[in-house]
Amino acid sequence: MLQKKGFIVLTGIFFALVFGMFFSESAYADTVSDVLRGESVGASMVLNSTAYNEASLDKLGITIESEDELDANTLVMANVLSVLNVRSDASLDSKVVGKLYKDCGGVVLEHGEEWSLIESGDVIGWCKSDYLLFDEEAVEFAKEVGITNAIVNMNCITVRTEADDESDALGYATQNTIMEVISETEDGWVNVAYEDQDGFVRSDYVRIEFRIDHAESIEAIAARRKAEQEAKNKLKRQNEAIAADSDTLRLLASLIYCEARGESYEGMLAVGSVVMNRVRSQAYPNSVYDVIFASGQFSPAMSGSLQKAYVTGANSICYQAAQEVLDGYSNVGEMTHFRRKGSKEGFVIGNHVFY
Repeated sequence: MLQKKGFIVLTGIFFALVFGMFFSESAYADTVSDVLRGESVGASMVLNSTAYNEASLDKLGITIESEDELDANTLVMANVLSVLNVRSDASLDSKVVGKLYKDCGGVVLEHGEEWSLIESGDVIGWCKSDYLLFDEEAVEFAKEVGITNAIVNMNCITVRTEADDESDALGYATQNTIMEVISETEDGWVNVAYEDQDGFVRSDYVRIEFRIDHAESIEAIAARRKAEQEAKNKLKRQNEAIAADSDTLRLLASLIYCEARGESYEGMLAVGSVVMNRVRSQAYPNSVYDVIFASGQFSPAMSGSLQKAYVTGANSICYQAAQEVLDGYSNVGEMTHFRRKGSKEGFVIGNHVFY
């Protein structure tokens, strides 16, 4: 999969360029895949302990290398069951300038009893203080919903089956590949989730970043929805037989393929169920497209592997699982998160834990 500000938005530019060259002849290459390749791959932020005093400079906020460095004096997190409006002034009559979703956080610029001024992503505005978490409460919630990622900083590295240079190669990861961190060893290795398996990479070859989702501006939301609708309209014009939501099915099947293709069918259903639970929840965006891309929760969307899977196509069992959860089935109740097994407590299916 887990999804602050001014913050550095992580993009899959490298993969977008590569896949644009190799898959430009695909039947879908000039439709929704164009949007996917150009998508800003999620509103995610990176915290850095040295940047707190420079949060207003160039809209770059906190950057930290570890969740242990979260600053209780600066961090603020949304405390809502539905989306929280960020306003231009400390008044319910003022303009809504952005949306803060359930798992989002940012930098508190001014903490007031009734209203607080926050910076989150490219959004700066006022929120009701009753719907925000501050101090240690914010830190504890951030640790619960944030994700620690390893981002490759070399041209190409080997992902191994064990924390040993002599162990077998599980695969390879190119520069800017993003992998969820399961744990770090004391002898210079990082245990990462590599596609659907556990792998190990040299800590010298990656940078570790703890990420929490941030707010989205009204302009960004409108632009994303416009791009999605234009892509759907173009796809339908090219083939009138395609159902209006066929690209949604394709996108969800592609995500399931990236996150769970090595899992059982139950594991695939569970991943799809998490997406649909978010769509149905008032605390997240209300479409599959928006859930996957708006808040940067899903690593394949950031790394470029989702874009590749969308263009090349997922297998039939992933489509079956996607269709089943789109039809309303969930095998994980109302759970809205999953991680690699071992990183959290919860309901375990295969190599994932759901909570």
